[in-house]
Amino acid sequence: MLVVRGRKAFLQRGLQIVIVVLIFSLLFRNLYLNWSEISTYDWSLDYPAFVIAFSLMLLASSFYAYLWKLILVRLGNPLSYRKSFRIFFLSQLGRYIPGKIWGILGLVYLSEQEGIPKTLSAASITLQLILQVVSGTMVFLFTLPLWRRGIGSAGGLYPFLILLPLGLLLIHPSNVRRGLGLFSRLTRQEVISIEWNYKEILIQLALWTLFWSLNGLAHLLLIKALFPLPLTYLPIVTGIFAAGWVVGFVSLFAPAGLGVMEGTLTFLLGFYFPAYVAIIIALLTRLARTSGDLICAAVAWRL
Repeated sequence: MLVVRGRKAFLQRGLQIVIVVLIFSLLFRNLYLNWSEISTYDWSLDYPAFVIAFSLMLLASSFYAYLWKLILVRLGNPLSYRKSFRIFFLSQLGRYIPGKIWGILGLVYLSEQEGIPKTLSAASITLQLILQVVSGTMVFLFTLPLWRRGIGSAGGLYPFLILLPLGLLLIHPSNVRRGLGLFSRLTRQEVISIEWNYKEILIQLALWTLFWSLNGLAHLLLIKALFPLPLTYLPIVTGIFAAGWVVGFVSLFAPAGLGVMEGTLTFLLGFYFPAYVAIIIALLTRLARTSGDLICAAVAWRL
């Protein structure tokens, strides 16, 4: 039995690697085929825009940890922001290991070292992920009517607008409680009861929308550091990068959405840029996000 399970895990891990490598191979193949245009492009980095963009990405990351702290407080554990920042970003390094569970396990373990029960920290990260996925999806859907260029192609995404009311239904307190109850049963943990009403959940959703907006502004300035893009495209860029994160997260085989997020960004940015430009933006985004995670983890380690 152990041999069969080990072989199955080995095959799953191998398949994960093959899919990620295939996605990046297709992206780099496109860059290779368009190398003549890439090499003749007038590359000039707008350093002020890049510094501001990266600073905003770090600010958004700090706000990310703060939103998790707010959930913990609402669940009855007033952890300080310093400690919550440390726990959150040290555990985030686990996202880069294949399998989505490692970051969660790391957060639960580090939280326990600060006296937070496993059931409470597990419930907090579950609530955070629900709010983040739902808010990211809704932000993307809200921006669709604002897409102006390539609308013939982007219009094919409009049927997804039906997910808006479904998202509001999903985060209804009764459904959130059911979700936490199911999670508790699956993990054989004590059931965590939350007394949030719908207004409180909508406030949480609004705070996550603010996070996505800050994240979108950071990525817009990151793009402007290399390519001209009007500030009026802020809602569109915000929606695109929110969708990229959500698709990357729900792709269970990809650590930190590796490959999947880049492919999604390339597809959506392709409505506004040539494919090779969209790929460069997606790869630059990955580099900036990973660097930001490492910086936050280094700061967290020193706290």
